[in-house]
Amino acid sequence: MSLLKVRPRKKASTKPRKRSPIKKSAAFWSRLSRQEPNNAEMTLFGIMCYLGLPYKYTGNGQFILSGMCPDFIHLTDRKIVEMYGERWHLPEEEEQRITLFARSDYQTLIVWSKELTPSNRKKLYRRLLEFEALPNDVRSISHDT
Repeated sequence: MSLLKVRPRKKASTKPRKRSPIKKSAAFWSRLSRQEPNNAEMTLFGIMCYLGLPYKYTGNGQFILSGMCPDFIHLTDRKIVEMYGERWHLPEEEEQRITLFARSDYQTLIVWSKELTPSNRKKLYRRLLEFEALPNDVRSISHDT
């Protein structure tokens, strides 16, 4: 004869659960630090090098700003270039990211992967050079495509 008591099962709560903010673990940051730039980021970096723009790839977590990891940081000015892919990012996220980095006094330019196509290259060159020429007191630049 068994002496184990069977406890009645608790009923599932009908109250909605509070979602706790996502905490990034040490394993996440370690994995991120080994990350290499993807094809779109490599193409954009090549364009910036071709134009002689002094940016460094930081999408591997070597630079964290307000809990985010920007893709490219200017070497001397407070400017950020972010590479967005249509598959992974929504247009609404663009203004949120610009505002977030503006709080830390960084100017931000968002480049969408569709702008990397050969038919859009000249427009992208112009946008990058205009962004580079902005004075440091301007807080953000909007995307007008």
